[in-house]
Amino acid sequence: MESKSTTNPTTQQLTRHVTAALQQPPRRLTTTTVVQQKPTNAIHDLLAGGIAGSAGIFVGHPLDSLKVRMQMSSGGGGSSIRTILSQSSTLGSVWNGLPAPLAGAAALNACIFLTYGSTTRLWDKYDTTNGNNVDESKSLAKEAICGGITGFVSSFIMCPTEHIKTKQQLNATMYRNSFHATQQIFTTHGFVGLNRGFVATAIRQSPGFCVYFGTYERLKDSLQTHNNIKCSQLIASILAGGFAGSFSWAIVYPIDLIKSRIQALPMDCSKNDRSIVHIGKSILKESGWKALYRGFGITVLRAFPVNAVILTTHSELRGLFERTHVR
Repeated sequence: MESKSTTNPTTQQLTRHVTAALQQPPRRLTTTTVVQQKPTNAIHDLLAGGIAGSAGIFVGHPLDSLKVRMQMSSGGGGSSIRTILSQSSTLGSVWNGLPAPLAGAAALNACIFLTYGSTTRLWDKYDTTNGNNVDESKSLAKEAICGGITGFVSSFIMCPTEHIKTKQQLNATMYRNSFHATQQIFTTHGFVGLNRGFVATAIRQSPGFCVYFGTYERLKDSLQTHNNIKCSQLIASILAGGFAGSFSWAIVYPIDLIKSRIQALPMDCSKNDRSIVHIGKSILKESGWKALYRGFGITVLRAFPVNAVILTTHSELRGLFERTHVR
């Protein structure tokens, strides 16, 4: 009797635990969720980035044409917007060179947002595996480093696209269209010729995107959470995107002007004539430091609506894709 009284309660207790465990609903494995979520995020970045980039090109191309012509001018009265427009055969000439950036816009912005999204997710994963508490707020180091990587990667698409665009904007009669310009340059000068100005493009892109994404993320959060402002998500995205674009261009504008000068030179010019140092010294010697900011105003003006459209479109589409479970 004594032995039975000591074992029976233990057996009953074990039976209750097993029964309770079997009645619990099955738990989802977190590893499966992570594996499924990563490609979904990548697809969202590609789709939203491509559409957003094309929208931005339509908004900003006419002002970009004026910017390039102002950068190529020698200064004085010939560099004003009114003068440049009066020298154009038609107002529609500001749309010259549109096919090249439009064709590359989807690929470029898909690359930009895919790279930035992937690097930030990788950063969060690294922090999590090291025991850090990762939340939705983004650190300045994360935004700067991921933005810099994004800028460098985007240079491989940006450089040939802008080179073709610049050539056609300045030599519309020499090339029938952007695809003809690409064929001619590649036939005579190969892949290296298409990518003329790559170093200057990379120098512009990397620091530019450090500032770009860092400013956008922080300003958007501030506009949505500040007690005295409390903007809606859409308005916050528009304002933050526009200001981030203008501010990042203000930081890197001189190297962009030098890059445009390099890409505008004849294809048969010497390597020394198209070097960053040589062109920078020539501009300073001939026209002074102010010449490095020729076309600055129209560039900053253009950057606000273009980047407001790009970043807002991307943000809204990403939210739409996630809500509708687009795969």
